[in-house]
Amino acid sequence: MRKLLLLGAVSSGLVIPAQAASIKLDENTFSTLDLTLRITAQKLGKPRSDVKDYTDFAIRRATINMAGQVNKYVKFEFEGDFSPNTTNRTVHQASSASLNDGVITLDLADEFKIRAGKYRIPFARGNLTSSRNYIIPTGIRWGAGDGQTGYKAPSWNPFAPATLAGDRDAGISFWGNIADGMFQYRLGVFDGKFDHTDANLGSKDNLAYGIRLEFNPVMLGYKADKGWGKADSYLGRQNVLNIGVAYWAQKWDDNKGNSGTAKAFAVDALWEQKIGDLVPNLQVGYIGQSSLPSTLGAGTKPKTNAYYAQGQLLYDQMVGIGKPALALRYEYSEYKQFKDLTAKGKVNRTSVFLNYYVKGWNAQMSLGVDFVTPNGALKQYNNGMGKNFTDYTVALQTIF
Repeated sequence: MRKLLLLGAVSSGLVIPAQAASIKLDENTFSTLDLTLRITAQKLGKPRSDVKDYTDFAIRRATINMAGQVNKYVKFEFEGDFSPNTTNRTVHQASSASLNDGVITLDLADEFKIRAGKYRIPFARGNLTSSRNYIIPTGIRWGAGDGQTGYKAPSWNPFAPATLAGDRDAGISFWGNIADGMFQYRLGVFDGKFDHTDANLGSKDNLAYGIRLEFNPVMLGYKADKGWGKADSYLGRQNVLNIGVAYWAQKWDDNKGNSGTAKAFAVDALWEQKIGDLVPNLQVGYIGQSSLPSTLGAGTKPKTNAYYAQGQLLYDQMVGIGKPALALRYEYSEYKQFKDLTAKGKVNRTSVFLNYYVKGWNAQMSLGVDFVTPNGALKQYNNGMGKNFTDYTVALQTIF
């Protein structure tokens, strides 16, 4: 039964823990259920000269996840989020419930599926990866967002295009795996940020379009990365070489005579292979965005570029009660032609973490540091008070 459950969850696109609780009505009707918790203790550095550094405890993730199928053709996914809003360094906020994912999939064949609802957009690999499968628990773009820093970077995420909810949006996609996963395609239509709900940038009915193509060289012995959801690492359970390219576009109109089509392009790759007792892992990527809304740049059309490289070396043997690993991440992002920037804005971020997998992703401990360095233009962006800063993090994660 467990094998059947996991096959159903993988085909619907989730990376789920092996011990997820299950409900089975018959061979074709079943569901899984799990709870994810991540708790952190952090020493947060001083990002601006007019604020302090802080020591904070936080619940960074508290989600309930379900995945299953009504029959072999109709499948579903759900993720409810009860995490407190803890991205602001100066305010502790109460918990609130929200919907992260709500998906119905019509699974007609491995080569053709229809996915509808609210879910992770088909763009960069990082946008398709759940935070519970990060090798760097502080995630992507740590310290580069307004709420995370205290200094004010331009209001645009260089690692993801504009959507309704971060990495997620509401829409419909057609996708599938060709030649047993050697190739994967995803084509989607979404509401996007500028679809008639934003009076400043989207007063008209403009939909967003996304496409992602992947290649898995299964002829070399690698296992196809076939699901919708991704992971930073498969922790030695399978050898993977996955290469992806993606494109996203949406027209914007400020209802004042200015309009354009915001475009985003991504290319990324992940390699992981078990070699004896060691599991080296490497992921690289680039995201470029252009023709962004001119109201963000006083008549210009701002651009962003983002590069990253990260990796992990896992020792795949028990040392004490778990398996140790060393993870590194470097990311660089830049802002061009943004309003109030006297020069190109840049942010460098380097992360070093020791991970300890007691039971894979289901029981994980992490200890590490993030070094964040905005350049002079971004330091001046908020009245010249921006500073380099360093954050220290201890993170605990359980999934059941």
